[in-house]
Amino acid sequence: MFRLLAILAATAPTFLSILMLRDFGGFGHEPPRPDPLELAIGVAYGYATDYLPVLLAFLALWAPRWLPKAGAVAAAVALVLTVSALVVSGTGGFGPQFGSILACQAIAVVAFLRTRPEQRVPWPRAVIWSAVVLLALGQTLARNTPTSDFGCYADMKGTWALAFYHLDTAHGLYYWVSAAAIGAVLSGYRAAPLCGLVLLVPALFEPAAWLLSNAPHNCSSTLELVDWPYLIAGVLALSSRTRLLDRS
Repeated sequence: MFRLLAILAATAPTFLSILMLRDFGGFGHEPPRPDPLELAIGVAYGYATDYLPVLLAFLALWAPRWLPKAGAVAAAVALVLTVSALVVSGTGGFGPQFGSILACQAIAVVAFLRTRPEQRVPWPRAVIWSAVVLLALGQTLARNTPTSDFGCYADMKGTWALAFYHLDTAHGLYYWVSAAAIGAVLSGYRAAPLCGLVLLVPALFEPAAWLLSNAPHNCSSTLELVDWPYLIAGVLALSSRTRLLDRS
Protein backbone atom coordinates (compact mmCIF):
# COMPACT_ATOMS: atom_id res chain seq x y z
CA MET A 1 0.00 0.00 0.00
CA PHE A 2 2.69 2.51 1.03
CA ARG A 3 4.92 1.44 -1.86
CA LEU A 4 2.14 2.22 -4.33
CA LEU A 5 1.40 5.55 -2.64
CA ALA A 6 5.10 6.43 -2.63
CA ILE A 7 5.73 5.80 -6.33
CA LEU A 8 2.50 7.52 -7.37
CA ALA A 9 3.38 10.57 -5.28
CA ALA A 10 6.96 10.57 -6.60
CA THR A 11 5.79 10.52 -10.23
CA ALA A 12 2.90 12.95 -9.77
CA PRO A 13 5.07 16.08 -10.30
CA THR A 14 6.00 14.72 -13.72
CA PHE A 15 2.35 14.50 -14.72
CA LEU A 16 1.62 17.92 -13.18
CA SER A 17 4.34 19.45 -15.36
CA ILE A 18 1.89 19.71 -18.26
CA LEU A 19 -0.02 22.27 -16.18
CA MET A 20 3.13 24.34 -15.61
CA LEU A 21 3.88 25.09 -19.24
CA ARG A 22 3.77 28.84 -19.70
CA ASP A 23 2.62 30.80 -22.71
CA PHE A 24 4.78 33.85 -23.32
CA GLY A 25 2.64 35.14 -26.17
CA GLY A 26 3.69 35.68 -29.75
CA PHE A 27 7.12 35.98 -31.24
CA GLY A 28 7.21 39.69 -30.34
CA HIS A 29 7.44 38.86 -26.64
CA GLU A 30 10.66 37.55 -25.17
CA PRO A 31 10.36 35.11 -22.24
CA PRO A 32 12.07 36.18 -19.02
CA ARG A 33 15.70 35.13 -18.69
CA PRO A 34 16.70 33.62 -15.33
CA ASP A 35 19.90 34.62 -13.57
CA PRO A 36 22.67 31.96 -13.22
CA LEU A 37 21.59 30.83 -9.72
CA GLU A 38 17.96 30.54 -10.75
CA LEU A 39 18.97 28.65 -13.88
CA ALA A 40 21.20 26.21 -11.95
CA ILE A 41 18.55 25.45 -9.35
CA GLY A 42 15.88 25.19 -12.02
CA VAL A 43 17.94 22.68 -14.01
CA ALA A 44 18.66 20.66 -10.86
CA TYR A 45 14.96 20.70 -9.99
CA GLY A 46 14.10 19.49 -13.48
CA TYR A 47 16.58 16.62 -13.38
CA ALA A 48 15.41 15.61 -9.89
CA THR A 49 11.78 15.52 -11.02
CA ASP A 50 12.49 13.66 -14.26
CA TYR A 51 14.97 11.10 -12.96
CA LEU A 52 13.62 10.37 -9.49
CA PRO A 53 11.22 7.73 -10.91
CA VAL A 54 14.12 6.10 -12.80
CA LEU A 55 16.22 5.91 -9.64
CA LEU A 56 13.32 4.43 -7.68
CA ALA A 57 12.67 1.87 -10.41
CA PHE A 58 16.23 0.53 -10.34
CA LEU A 59 16.32 0.54 -6.55
CA ALA A 60 13.12 -1.51 -6.48
CA LEU A 61 14.44 -3.96 -9.07
CA TRP A 62 18.01 -4.47 -7.91
CA ALA A 63 18.20 -3.22 -4.30
CA PRO A 64 14.66 -3.40 -2.86
CA ARG A 65 15.89 -3.43 0.73
CA TRP A 66 17.42 -0.01 0.12
CA LEU A 67 14.28 1.38 -1.49
CA PRO A 68 12.47 2.73 1.64
CA LYS A 69 15.36 4.76 3.04
CA ALA A 70 17.10 5.64 -0.22
CA GLY A 71 13.76 6.48 -1.82
CA ALA A 72 12.88 8.77 1.08
CA VAL A 73 16.25 10.54 0.80
CA ALA A 74 15.89 10.96 -2.98
CA ALA A 75 12.33 12.29 -2.63
CA ALA A 76 13.52 14.66 0.12
CA VAL A 77 16.24 16.00 -2.19
CA ALA A 78 13.63 16.66 -4.87
CA LEU A 79 11.49 18.42 -2.25
CA VAL A 80 14.40 20.65 -1.17
CA LEU A 81 15.18 21.54 -4.79
CA THR A 82 11.54 22.45 -5.39
CA VAL A 83 11.52 24.76 -2.38
CA SER A 84 14.86 26.24 -3.50
CA ALA A 85 13.45 26.89 -6.97
CA LEU A 86 10.52 28.73 -5.40
CA VAL A 87 12.81 30.84 -3.21
CA VAL A 88 15.02 32.02 -6.08
CA SER A 89 12.32 32.47 -8.74
CA GLY A 90 9.05 33.11 -6.91
CA THR A 91 5.73 31.46 -7.70
CA GLY A 92 5.72 32.85 -11.25
CA GLY A 93 7.83 29.97 -12.47
CA PHE A 94 5.45 27.35 -11.08
CA GLY A 95 1.93 28.74 -11.01
CA PRO A 96 -0.88 27.42 -8.82
CA GLN A 97 0.36 23.81 -9.21
CA PHE A 98 3.33 24.53 -6.93
CA GLY A 99 1.44 23.57 -3.77
CA SER A 100 0.35 20.28 -5.33
CA ILE A 101 3.93 19.43 -6.30
CA LEU A 102 5.20 20.15 -2.79
CA ALA A 103 2.41 18.06 -1.28
CA CYS A 104 3.15 15.12 -3.59
CA GLN A 105 6.85 15.19 -2.80
CA ALA A 106 6.18 15.39 0.95
CA ILE A 107 3.76 12.45 0.70
CA ALA A 108 6.41 10.48 -1.19
CA VAL A 109 8.96 11.06 1.58
CA VAL A 110 6.56 9.93 4.31
CA ALA A 111 5.28 6.97 2.29
CA PHE A 112 8.78 5.69 1.60
CA LEU A 113 9.61 5.91 5.29
CA ARG A 114 6.55 3.76 5.99
CA THR A 115 7.35 1.28 3.22
CA ARG A 116 8.69 -2.09 4.34
CA PRO A 117 11.77 -3.59 2.67
CA GLU A 118 10.91 -6.47 0.34
CA GLN A 119 12.74 -9.47 -1.02
CA ARG A 120 14.84 -9.11 -4.14
CA VAL A 121 12.95 -9.34 -7.41
CA PRO A 122 13.69 -12.52 -9.42
CA TRP A 123 16.41 -11.57 -11.87
CA PRO A 124 14.46 -12.41 -15.08
CA ARG A 125 11.71 -10.00 -14.04
CA ALA A 126 14.28 -7.39 -12.97
CA VAL A 127 15.95 -7.63 -16.38
CA ILE A 128 12.62 -7.26 -18.19
CA TRP A 129 11.52 -4.20 -16.22
CA SER A 130 14.97 -2.65 -16.49
CA ALA A 131 14.67 -2.98 -20.26
CA VAL A 132 11.17 -1.43 -20.15
CA VAL A 133 12.41 1.60 -18.21
CA LEU A 134 15.52 2.03 -20.39
CA LEU A 135 13.51 1.77 -23.61
CA ALA A 136 11.09 4.45 -22.42
CA LEU A 137 13.92 6.66 -21.18
CA GLY A 138 15.95 6.23 -24.35
CA GLN A 139 13.01 7.13 -26.55
CA THR A 140 12.24 10.20 -24.45
CA LEU A 141 15.86 11.37 -24.59
CA ALA A 142 15.87 10.81 -28.35
CA ARG A 143 12.71 12.89 -28.75
CA ASN A 144 14.20 15.69 -26.62
CA THR A 145 17.39 15.90 -28.69
CA PRO A 146 17.37 19.18 -30.70
CA THR A 147 18.61 17.38 -33.81
CA SER A 148 16.18 14.45 -33.51
CA ASP A 149 14.61 13.26 -36.74
CA PHE A 150 10.93 12.46 -36.38
CA GLY A 151 10.94 10.51 -39.61
CA CYS A 152 7.65 9.92 -41.35
CA TYR A 153 4.27 10.63 -39.80
CA ALA A 154 0.55 10.54 -40.48
CA ASP A 155 -0.91 13.88 -41.58
CA MET A 156 -3.77 14.02 -39.07
CA LYS A 157 -6.40 16.74 -38.83
CA GLY A 158 -8.86 18.02 -36.24
CA THR A 159 -9.26 16.02 -33.03
CA TRP A 160 -6.69 13.47 -34.12
CA ALA A 161 -4.08 16.19 -34.63
CA LEU A 162 -4.84 17.71 -31.22
CA ALA A 163 -4.53 14.32 -29.55
CA PHE A 164 -1.21 13.76 -31.33
CA TYR A 165 0.03 17.16 -30.13
CA HIS A 166 -0.71 16.28 -26.49
CA LEU A 167 0.82 12.84 -26.97
CA ASP A 168 3.98 14.35 -28.42
CA THR A 169 4.19 16.83 -25.53
CA ALA A 170 3.96 13.90 -23.11
CA HIS A 171 7.05 12.37 -24.77
CA GLY A 172 9.21 15.29 -23.73
CA LEU A 173 7.76 15.53 -20.22
CA TYR A 174 8.81 11.99 -19.23
CA TYR A 175 5.23 10.71 -18.90
CA TRP A 176 6.03 7.32 -20.36
CA VAL A 177 9.23 7.01 -18.32
CA SER A 178 7.18 7.57 -15.17
CA ALA A 179 4.63 4.99 -16.30
CA ALA A 180 7.40 2.45 -16.84
CA ALA A 181 8.91 3.31 -13.44
CA ILE A 182 5.58 2.72 -11.71
CA GLY A 183 5.44 -0.75 -13.24
CA ALA A 184 9.03 -1.46 -12.24
CA VAL A 185 8.51 -0.45 -8.61
CA LEU A 186 5.35 -2.58 -8.51
CA SER A 187 6.84 -5.40 -10.59
CA GLY A 188 6.02 -7.99 -7.93
CA TYR A 189 2.34 -7.09 -7.96
CA ARG A 190 -0.38 -8.24 -10.33
CA ALA A 191 -1.23 -4.71 -11.46
CA ALA A 192 2.28 -3.96 -12.76
CA PRO A 193 1.76 -5.36 -16.30
CA LEU A 194 -1.09 -2.89 -16.79
CA CYS A 195 1.61 -0.28 -17.32
CA GLY A 196 2.30 -2.14 -20.55
CA LEU A 197 -1.10 -1.01 -21.81
CA VAL A 198 -0.13 2.58 -21.06
CA LEU A 199 3.10 2.21 -23.04
CA LEU A 200 1.17 0.84 -26.01
CA VAL A 201 -0.59 4.21 -26.36
CA PRO A 202 2.42 6.07 -27.78
CA ALA A 203 3.47 2.92 -29.61
CA LEU A 204 0.29 2.42 -31.61
CA PHE A 205 -1.40 5.82 -31.70
CA GLU A 206 -0.23 6.82 -35.18
CA PRO A 207 -1.14 3.57 -36.95
CA ALA A 208 -4.49 3.53 -35.15
CA ALA A 209 -5.17 7.16 -36.09
CA TRP A 210 -4.13 6.49 -39.68
CA LEU A 211 -6.49 3.52 -39.87
CA LEU A 212 -9.46 5.22 -38.23
CA SER A 213 -9.15 8.67 -39.81
CA ASN A 214 -7.82 7.76 -43.27
CA ALA A 215 -5.00 10.29 -42.76
CA PRO A 216 -2.31 10.26 -45.46
CA HIS A 217 1.29 9.62 -44.48
CA ASN A 218 4.72 10.03 -46.02
CA CYS A 219 6.05 6.62 -44.98
CA SER A 220 7.24 3.89 -47.30
CA SER A 221 5.37 1.41 -45.10
CA THR A 222 2.67 1.69 -42.45
CA LEU A 223 4.97 -0.23 -40.11
CA GLU A 224 7.08 2.93 -39.90
CA LEU A 225 4.18 4.60 -38.08
CA VAL A 226 4.70 2.25 -35.12
CA ASP A 227 6.87 3.61 -32.31
CA TRP A 228 8.85 0.41 -31.92
CA PRO A 229 10.74 1.10 -28.66
CA TYR A 230 7.47 1.74 -26.86
CA LEU A 231 5.86 -1.27 -28.52
CA ILE A 232 8.69 -3.53 -27.32
CA ALA A 233 8.53 -1.97 -23.84
CA GLY A 234 4.76 -2.42 -23.66
CA VAL A 235 4.86 -6.04 -24.77
CA LEU A 236 7.65 -6.81 -22.30
CA ALA A 237 5.70 -5.18 -19.48
CA LEU A 238 2.51 -7.05 -20.35
CA SER A 239 4.33 -10.36 -20.52
CA SER A 240 6.42 -9.86 -17.38
CA ARG A 241 4.27 -12.19 -15.28
CA THR A 242 3.10 -14.65 -17.90
CA ARG A 243 6.20 -15.69 -19.83
CA LEU A 244 8.70 -16.03 -17.04
CA LEU A 245 8.73 -18.27 -14.00
CA ASP A 246 9.68 -16.51 -10.78
CA ARG A 247 13.02 -17.74 -9.52
CA SER A 248 14.73 -16.55 -6.40
